[in-house]
Amino acid sequence: MIPEGMRDVLPPESGQLRAIETALCRRFEAYGYGEVRTPWLEYAETLEAVEDDTLEAGYRLRDQQGHELMARTDMTVPVARLAAARFHDRPLPLRFFYVAPSIRPWAPQRSQDGEFVQAGAELLGLHTAAADAESVILLCDCLAALGLRDFRVALGTVAFYTALVDSLGLDDDREKFLEALADRDYPLLESIAGNAGVDQDALKVLWRTLELSGTRDGLSQVRKMASSDAMDDAIRRLVEVRDLVEDAGFEDALSLDFGLYQDLTYYSGVIFEAYAAGVGLPIASGGRYDGLLERFGWGIPGVGFAVALDRLHEALEEAGAVPSAAPACIAFAGGLDEPARAMELRRAGWAVAALPDDAPAPPRPRLHRSGGSYVFEPADGETVSGSWRDVLRALGIA
Repeated sequence: MIPEGMRDVLPPESGQLRAIETALCRRFEAYGYGEVRTPWLEYAETLEAVEDDTLEAGYRLRDQQGHELMARTDMTVPVARLAAARFHDRPLPLRFFYVAPSIRPWAPQRSQDGEFVQAGAELLGLHTAAADAESVILLCDCLAALGLRDFRVALGTVAFYTALVDSLGLDDDREKFLEALADRDYPLLESIAGNAGVDQDALKVLWRTLELSGTRDGLSQVRKMASSDAMDDAIRRLVEVRDLVEDAGFEDALSLDFGLYQDLTYYSGVIFEAYAAGVGLPIASGGRYDGLLERFGWGIPGVGFAVALDRLHEALEEAGAVPSAAPACIAFAGGLDEPARAMELRRAGWAVAALPDDAPAPPRPRLHRSGGSYVFEPADGETVSGSWRDVLRALGIA
């Protein structure tokens, strides 16, 4: 038995996940990102600094000195903490990537796994729309490089809603209203607005905006509803990001979604999510988080994203594009007694599982001895029987 929300990963899925991780790392490196690894445990105050209920609801323990620790519930926050502590004197921008698991209490009603592995990239130190666009472009490039052809990326903006909520005059109820908006708790939104005496026409703008997504007509309607410079700026930024991503060749993958709203409170500007056929939840999400590093003493901006590896694996299975986990493994009956022969094959690039001479016949491809001859049975094709050199020729080695 294992705790709820956790799972064992077995072959061949484990190998497939490793191949996906490797492919993602290569794309991150192609854009100049360097890998970082942060500890499983952080001081609780690190994750509490963000003041986000999701990130604070983690597993806690105390060390021998009495410090309260938490199993990490997120990777962006530890990367921000690391950057502020270790790279304060380095030239900007900074580019980091990671492949790592996080743990949160299992919450199936919120589609939240207990343990989940993410591959993510963070770009720190640039305020520009071009930096936002690089993050989206990198995500699209990663998914395309893995052979996922029909993915979609929705672009939205938290900044627009923040400006819109600011126009409602909520004062002390502002943060509570934003939390309800993130949770899509519309009855609570109505209740807060009613108690605060919010102008109903202004509230109708919010409801209408949440319904708009995916079309150029939706963009024109949102522009008409913008009632402040901050709202105009948010729309212009979003359009600039979209245009840059389209210039990079990913026009067919993009849509604008003004109803998109992330549930993590550190997002501050452009946000985005990626979707794929056959997977009911986003396979990746990200956005701009300009105030996050300031909580760790370094007021630089940031933007990034994380790919949910389990969901991406599911999407690749649905698309018939799961990468090969490893080269075909030859089951070599008697190979335990002939380590030099097994090693010769491995050095030539073949995977070899050395078995006892009397092992039951494993699946093909397999190799064994019969009398004075070696017998090689490939996964497909005719059986080869003869000398060791005949086997090597059949494998393209000699």
